[in-house]
Amino acid sequence: MDYKSVSEYFAREITSLFSSKQEISEREDSRAFGAMIEQTIKGHWLTICANLGYQAIEIPGKKTIYDVACNVENTLLGFDVKTKDLDVKRYSDGGVCAVGNLLKFLANDKGVFMIVEFGHEKSKNIETRRNLKYIRVAPFHCLPTKVYRIENLGTGQVRLNHTINEVWTEIDWHRPYQDFFDIFCNLAIAHYKRVKVVAEKRIRSIETFKENGYTKFHFIR
Repeated sequence: MDYKSVSEYFAREITSLFSSKQEISEREDSRAFGAMIEQTIKGHWLTICANLGYQAIEIPGKKTIYDVACNVENTLLGFDVKTKDLDVKRYSDGGVCAVGNLLKFLANDKGVFMIVEFGHEKSKNIETRRNLKYIRVAPFHCLPTKVYRIENLGTGQVRLNHTINEVWTEIDWHRPYQDFFDIFCNLAIAHYKRVKVVAEKRIRSIETFKENGYTKFHFIR
C-alpha cells in the first residue's frame, strides 16, 4: 500500500469538511472542541470513503483504539482523530492508547493504525473562534522513533513526543511492521523494567511503614 498517497487522500477529504469555515466555533474546553471535530468527521465518514472509492466500516464502539475505519486494498485502516492546540502555553499530553491494545490491533487484527491530527489556534479576529492551521494524516508505525513514548498509566499508555506536522518530512512511509515492532517492543520492555523497579521500591516503602507501626511514611527512592 502507498501509505503516503492514502494519507494525503484522506487529509484532503477531511480538510474539505472545514475549508469553507476556516474559523470554527470554540467550545468550553479542548476536550469538547476535539469531540466536535471527531463528530463532524464521523458524520461525513461514509461520504469521505465513497469519494475515495474505499469501503467504510460501521462506526466502532468505545473499546476500539480508533474513531472511524475503512477497508483499503483488503486492509483494515483505523483512524484516531486528535486535535492539537498550537498555543505554546496550552498543555497537550499526546495520549494515544494502551500498549497492549495497539499491539493487538497491529499484530492480531492486521490493521493499520492511522493518526488524523487537526492543528488549530485561537482566531486573531474573533475571540470565540478557532483557526484551522493544518490536517495531517499518517500511519502510526511509520513515525520517527523519537515520537514514541510510553507512560506508566495502568498497563502503559502510548503517547507522542512531537506532532505529526513537526516530523512530517521524517516519516518513513515504507517502514515494514517488523521494523516497527523491533523499535516499539524494545521501548515497551525498557518501560516495563523501569516500572518494575519503581513498583518494588513502593512495595518496600509500604512494608517499612507497616513494620514501623504506621508512624511515618515516605517513598523509598
